[in-house]
Amino acid sequence: DILVNEVNFPPEDIVFDPNVLTIGTGMEEHANYGVDFINATKTIREQCPYAKISGGISNLSFGFRGVMKIRESIHSVFLHHAILESGMDVGIVNAHEMIHLDDLEPDMKVLCENLVFNKTEDATDDMLERTKYERACIDARKKNLPLPKKPRGKPLNLPRKQFAYDSLPPKARLEPPVPTYNDAAKNHTPNPYLNSSLTHEKILEIRSRSTVPDANANIDYSQPKDLYPESFPHFVRGRDSVREYITSLFTSQIAMYDGAMGTMIQNYSKRNKLEEEEYRGDRFTDWTCNVKGNNDMLSITQPHVIKGIYKEYLEVGGSNMIGTNTFSSTTIAMADYEMEPYAYELNYIGAKLAREACDEVTAKDPSKPRFVVGALGPTNRTGSISPSVEDPAARNVTFDELVETYFEQIVGLVDGGCDILIVETIFDTLNAKCAIYAVGEFLEFSGLDIPLFVSGTLVDQSGRTLSGQTGEAFYASIRHSKPMCVGLNCALGANHMAPFVERLAKVVECFMHVYSNAGLPNAMGGYDDTPDTMAEQ
Repeated sequence: DILVNEVNFPPEDIVFDPNVLTIGTGMEEHANYGVDFINATKTIREQCPYAKISGGISNLSFGFRGVMKIRESIHSVFLHHAILESGMDVGIVNAHEMIHLDDLEPDMKVLCENLVFNKTEDATDDMLERTKYERACIDARKKNLPLPKKPRGKPLNLPRKQFAYDSLPPKARLEPPVPTYNDAAKNHTPNPYLNSSLTHEKILEIRSRSTVPDANANIDYSQPKDLYPESFPHFVRGRDSVREYITSLFTSQIAMYDGAMGTMIQNYSKRNKLEEEEYRGDRFTDWTCNVKGNNDMLSITQPHVIKGIYKEYLEVGGSNMIGTNTFSSTTIAMADYEMEPYAYELNYIGAKLAREACDEVTAKDPSKPRFVVGALGPTNRTGSISPSVEDPAARNVTFDELVETYFEQIVGLVDGGCDILIVETIFDTLNAKCAIYAVGEFLEFSGLDIPLFVSGTLVDQSGRTLSGQTGEAFYASIRHSKPMCVGLNCALGANHMAPFVERLAKVVECFMHVYSNAGLPNAMGGYDDTPDTMAEQ
């Protein structure tokens, strides 16, 4: 003001020369010298628009002397902002060594930006590490040696590349993702329930080994198309898509799935005689080993018991769906009772009894159709955990063996009339993948659309499966199969399961289910949870 207004000094002849002080010294009070100069330059330009502003730049990078590439990179970034953004006119530089901003390596540019503007606490340390590398490169070139490995540094936060689909408006999902390999699923083609028309050689080979006494046992379950009205909530097999119906059911109400078969069989045995003799029945009187405890066997030897439990869940419990009594009906699990050849029959009869029970109850109230869910249990062997503490690499079952046993189980369940398949009580995700692979193989061979449910088991309050996965990791492992419904089943009580269910619900892209039990046993071997406790959760 004095020079211009009182002395009448031409404002364009005034030159400001603020000090450019050293940055990157490791002293906190020096860290803002670069950005302070740029801000000061901008203030001078705003208040004295005609004056000139200059600065000697070499002081800025004095702490990195001896490595010209580092120094000139810092100068390049500094001058760019000081001149183009703040209005600096003159910078005293070594023109021969100058590096254009566009010629800087992207990671070097980020390091310089962080240092000049003091963007991060580690800006000086990061630049010192880069300086050490550049100095090592200089020495290597002098000695004609290979260049050292470049420090990785921190990943660059680059803008995400945009694609055409990024601008598409969001669209409400009306159903879970469907398997992309299955045209019937994509087109919602109703399952005709004419299983006798499935003639793939692998399916026929399994049927050829069937132990079902009746060689002409029925495997077709289609219904007359005019049996019930066409609109939801009615359902007719062969006319309507199970996938579409389940979607409508799950989006309109909380559907009910039955309870446990094992506990119901135990309750039955408390009121009625159910000992070794009853397990054997008339057909297995002379069996070579004890079979008591083989609950799946009761589908053959005591069908009235199993069908009675099915009907109790349907009529008293009001279940929309019931799982088959086939939790252990695989050749692997049946090896404990020397009943491997009966795997197909166990699944066929288990599903057939459920089919009969569902049809009888549905006939009484067609507005509430009941569905058979074919249960594929985990087997008593694991694909990813060693059975020997001395040999972590040991396995007592292979992937292919698990796939084969699951495929045979699936054929039996479908021939028995199931509507849905569920891979349940998963404690080892590799076993589940084997079952899912077998399901996909069967659907590919048959061309059918049979919805897949998957249910995992968290073994304790860590929220992990026995093979060590969290619920979210478990879902990520089986997400590729496009299950229609995913959830958690019995291991913990309702109170302990609630937070894990909530976490899983945040990541799944399909429907979600949960069925908890009465918690872990107390010190007396009893259970503290009640139905009321479970309902509150």
